[in-house]
Amino acid sequence: MRKNLSQQKLLEILIAEIELLQQTSKGIKELAPEIERQLHNLKTSKLKFDLNTEHLEQLLLNHENQLKKSVLIPKWFLYLILGVLFTSIVNWFV
Repeated sequence: MRKNLSQQKLLEILIAEIELLQQTSKGIKELAPEIERQLHNLKTSKLKFDLNTEHLEQLLLNHENQLKKSVLIPKWFLYLILGVLFTSIVNWFV
């Protein structure tokens, strides 16, 4: 008798779970067209965004200026080299 009682209880739980699953399936089927429509709208809509690159452009400009300062040979150095060369050439011929 006890065996039949536990089987009966399992059968009731199984029936309740099947009914719950059917209700859930019915709800999903009702919502499916709306979900599909919204997904279609998302796929076909254009994305609009605005990026503020002002800070990045300023950083790039600062780096550019710093590179120019470090790579360029200062004018005073060129004048010094020219002076040494000129003095060497003059001393060579004298």
